[in-house]
Amino acid sequence: MKIGILCGHHIPDLIKNPEKIKVHTPYGDVLLHAATLGNHEIYFLQRHGEQGNLPPHRVNHLGNIYALAVSHVSSVFSVGTVGSMQMTIRPGDFVIPHDFIDTTKSRPVTFFDDQRVHVDMTEPFCPSLRTLLYKNCKKLKEVTVHENGVYLVTEGPRLETAAEIQLYSTVADIVGMTLAPEVILAREKGMCFVSLCLVCNMAAGLQQRLPADEITSIYKKKEPLISKILQLTIQSLDEKQSCLCPSDVSQATL
Repeated sequence: MKIGILCGHHIPDLIKNPEKIKVHTPYGDVLLHAATLGNHEIYFLQRHGEQGNLPPHRVNHLGNIYALAVSHVSSVFSVGTVGSMQMTIRPGDFVIPHDFIDTTKSRPVTFFDDQRVHVDMTEPFCPSLRTLLYKNCKKLKEVTVHENGVYLVTEGPRLETAAEIQLYSTVADIVGMTLAPEVILAREKGMCFVSLCLVCNMAAGLQQRLPADEITSIYKKKEPLISKILQLTIQSLDEKQSCLCPSDVSQATL
């Protein structure tokens, strides 16, 4: 099986001696790091560009997902850092979101600009991958994981205000800037998609300050665990997924 991994940071322990592959897309060239893990082919992609310098509102989501799709990737693992809007979800915890709310304003959100295509997002994340990811998180005693959560996607690059967090905390659990339109575009390409979110701080109004280096510090500390979780999950992944994610996009076309 061909598996894609989207992350805002490189994960050096995950794959060894990867081959760099430049994929030409209608949205620009995208660099993939290809390697094998068990019986699977892995394609790692730095979502913020190879130098990691693109801010959230300028990430080339169309190019990233297109590059994975033309590489015949069938399942995508998205790794991201988030803030918590709930006191029961603490920094250092992992969350596997089951739904999302998109409040972004200026991003391209579809491959279909000249067709009336309405993909079903009732269940935006692959249920099979979510179950498998959660089971493998539970195998590691040092991991605290939340099986469900609603991810609020904000535009960035600024962090949210305390008033925004207070408002959205009534309907969402974690907040970040990169999940959408990744998950939407993956559905349009018929790929299974799951997200593993690392909580790096409490959102605005729930802790005194939000220094950016706090995110980096917690991520570096938890990076070995992220690598373990992904390795365990990918190695236990079956070639046949019992889900409807790859359903024909023609069913969504008017």
